[in-house]
Amino acid sequence: MPQLNLQKTEAALAALESPSTALEWVEKGRLLQRLERNTSALTAFGKALDIDPALEAAWMRKAILLDELDRTEEALACYAALIEHHPAHVAAWSNRAGLLLREGRFDEALHCLDHAIASDPEGESNALLCLNKGLLLLQAFDRPAEAMPFIERALPLGFPEAAEALEICQQALSAQNA
Repeated sequence: MPQLNLQKTEAALAALESPSTALEWVEKGRLLQRLERNTSALTAFGKALDIDPALEAAWMRKAILLDELDRTEEALACYAALIEHHPAHVAAWSNRAGLLLREGRFDEALHCLDHAIASDPEGESNALLCLNKGLLLLQAFDRPAEAMPFIERALPLGFPEAAEALEICQQALSAQNA
């Protein structure tokens, strides 16, 4: 981090010496994380959650930091807690799916992608979520017929992976019908 930004971050942190609200604790945690004082950042996010156990920003920032620290199970637990408080939180479902995919827990990842897609069926991220679900169905479960409609929903956005995956689906279905 350039020296000027470091000084600004340190100054902002000094101004938050004694946070009194959950959002102030989240901001303190964000600043601490920026300074790579991750243990203190996690403590700050925890204090925010002590004040407001349903605070989306605290759960999300804590989960992301835990993931960055390769503490996957704790990050998954944070996303689960966030989802418990906010069942239609698309990013929580999507991020949880990504962690589960990375861990090879495909059934659980598929479940999370289903929830993410259902939580915001017309949202901007929906096509990408559908592509991810289609790729998962195709690659992990070898179910090209199920994957195809999800992959097709991503085609209009021009994802190169979508065109390639659609071709693989079509070839697999042709081979099955031959």
